[in-house]
Amino acid sequence: MQMSWGLLGPESLMVERRTRTLNLGASVRAFNERAVPGLGGLWFAKQLFMATLGVRAAEQARASRLKVTNIEAGNAIEAIACWSGFRRNGHAQDARLRGFRKLNGQQNLTFARVRKPGFYVTQPMRMSTVQALPSLGLVETGASRFNAFRCTSTGAALIDAQASRYEPCYYSQGVLDYLVHWMSRGERLTDKDALADALSPLVPMASDALQLVAQQLRVGGGDTDAWQARRRAALAWVNTVREGGDEDRTLGWDRRPGAIDDAHWNDLRAGSRLFRARDEALAVLDALESAIAANGSRPCFVLGTPIPDAVAERLEMLALAAQAFLDEGHADIGANQFCRECIDPDHTKRLETLVMRDDRVLRLKHGQVVPGPAFRAGATAAAESAESDEAAPTVRAGIVWPAGISYRIQNLFLLNADLHGQLEHWLEPRTPEAGA
Repeated sequence: MQMSWGLLGPESLMVERRTRTLNLGASVRAFNERAVPGLGGLWFAKQLFMATLGVRAAEQARASRLKVTNIEAGNAIEAIACWSGFRRNGHAQDARLRGFRKLNGQQNLTFARVRKPGFYVTQPMRMSTVQALPSLGLVETGASRFNAFRCTSTGAALIDAQASRYEPCYYSQGVLDYLVHWMSRGERLTDKDALADALSPLVPMASDALQLVAQQLRVGGGDTDAWQARRRAALAWVNTVREGGDEDRTLGWDRRPGAIDDAHWNDLRAGSRLFRARDEALAVLDALESAIAANGSRPCFVLGTPIPDAVAERLEMLALAAQAFLDEGHADIGANQFCRECIDPDHTKRLETLVMRDDRVLRLKHGQVVPGPAFRAGATAAAESAESDEAAPTVRAGIVWPAGISYRIQNLFLLNADLHGQLEHWLEPRTPEAGA
């Protein structure tokens, strides 16, 4: 699947993952980080609460001599949170809930069942918080892996601010104590409303918890002062868009917002040019894949033979997009190398280089382009829809962002709307799948 907001979104396909980064992963991550430092894939506040709660619950369970990892606890808590949400919304699809299929009809939820791989989704929301949790000061990191996280006093304060309004949630137990009890004792999960509301992604966070998240976005965590300043600037910009009228919500690269300085704006624009070039490169590969599939019993393309018209047209569009990035004069080494390759006047050389960067869907073999392990016999991106659980959230119609801007800007807009109690207003409802 080709994402329109950068390359950090999910790439899960129905048959096999077609993870084609084109060796651009480091550059794409860098441009997204320059857009909104430390945000990762975060887009609403309860993602932070669920993940931090998972770390803290795992710590307390291990103190009681239960062998459990942060990932197991985090995934289990997110799973029961989404299960609670589905139970109370008639099992309707919602961007804030994962496990639409996995959790349907599930009952008798013991931790032993919920912790098992395969019970819940392969791409939990927890994964989108791995960068935000330490950046916002909610965890300490022994390493970049979630299992190495340790809850900080700020993380504990977030848990308390959110959970306290729902306590006690089960007899005399608070939310955290009950979850540790559930993990340790082998009992079935209670379905009491207090616990469900404390956890459910569909129920807004408590105001004190939202204020703490807003504070950490502005000044918290271990990021440098410059990175914090850039995140504050982006937050101020999306808040201006939220508060503004219709005339303030059609945005282009020709008008820099007052909250964003020149260096930040240049990074945002250059990033959008790289994302466009990346997408055009993927379109070239898609067109070549379709042409190869059309060869029937001999699925290959011999380098040096005439290039199919559809592929040649996409190569021309790729060259224009790559030149637009190069014209920015940005210093990113990997991005510059990629875009220079994409303007090579030799079309055959360009194709060869792109296939070498792919080596997943298409690959080179003795001067021929042949199907790779993720070849889909010409299936297009439109036919390769990701699981609805993993699809990126969408802002309602009414805002036109500068073309190709980092997906983190839209996500920050939604997070800021959540902090102001307006997430329901701005989040585009999820359309139910046919036959789902």
